[in-house]
Amino acid sequence: MTDGHEQAERASAIYCSHDLDETRQIVAGIYCDHRLEQVRGGERLDYRQVHQRVGALSFSHMQYGAEVRVAPGSLQSFFLVQVPVSGYDRLHVDGTELSSDARHATIHAPDSRLDMNWSADCSKFVVRIDRDALERHASAIAGRELGGAVAFDNLVDLDSPMARSWVNTAQHLFTELRGNSALADQALVRNHIEQLLLTTALNWLPGSFTREGACAARTVLPRHVRQAEDYMRSCPEQPITVESLAAQVGVSGRTLYEGFRKFLGVSPMRYLRELRMERARADLLDPVRPSSVTAIATYWGFFQLGRFAADYRRRYGEHPRETMARRA
Repeated sequence: MTDGHEQAERASAIYCSHDLDETRQIVAGIYCDHRLEQVRGGERLDYRQVHQRVGALSFSHMQYGAEVRVAPGSLQSFFLVQVPVSGYDRLHVDGTELSSDARHATIHAPDSRLDMNWSADCSKFVVRIDRDALERHASAIAGRELGGAVAFDNLVDLDSPMARSWVNTAQHLFTELRGNSALADQALVRNHIEQLLLTTALNWLPGSFTREGACAARTVLPRHVRQAEDYMRSCPEQPITVESLAAQVGVSGRTLYEGFRKFLGVSPMRYLRELRMERARADLLDPVRPSSVTAIATYWGFFQLGRFAADYRRRYGEHPRETMARRA
């Protein structure tokens, strides 16, 4: 446990304070200089932050315990991913107003202007990513110099399975590091964590790199893989097999299987299963569809309901019944 007398960022630390100026100094030591104001004078500040740094990344769980305005201006040297665990944040990013809550994360670019308004009950999981490290990694993956052109969407819908998976992965690693902080002292572990989260951030979080990669991938897909993908997307409810799919696109089952593995990283049937899982989720959220998890799951070919629920929770972070409960 540290207090405001130890301002330098530590690799692993727990910070707390009830003093506004002290809190601002601690947070500035981890992120950047900023303006911090309490919105309601009668509230007692109860700042708490659990922090873990590993290489070019740092993770935090943090809260202020009172309604505050946090105005760093531009971040300059890092990207910032913020995921409210409770409460909400009303933000202005380059003059545009956004609202962030447990279902909507935010990503802030180094050069954008940021102004946040945390609710009194707001707590966040926060990931800081060094700008230079992420941009170097993006250039290495792309095979060319990107010139600092990495950009993410400011608001991220956590119903997106890829975005949710990235957040879940980052939270899991944070938990493991907090349980054994010596892991961060091992160079191979640090490198593995950096490579994993930088690569998946670029490919799973919505932004310019993701869209460019998707367009590039689609242009190089072999004809038979692209046709099979389009066919499955057009009628995923049909009783499709590898044999029928191969006949549909005019290649052997082996050629089709190898094409999917090489260019999409999954087998044709795994691709179809993931596609049907997406459609099942859409139906669970649709008030017009049957109000039965069993009916929706079996319609999309998931007859082992226990396995369906487990796979669904692993992918989306909630039980199918919880999704259905959020129907409009």
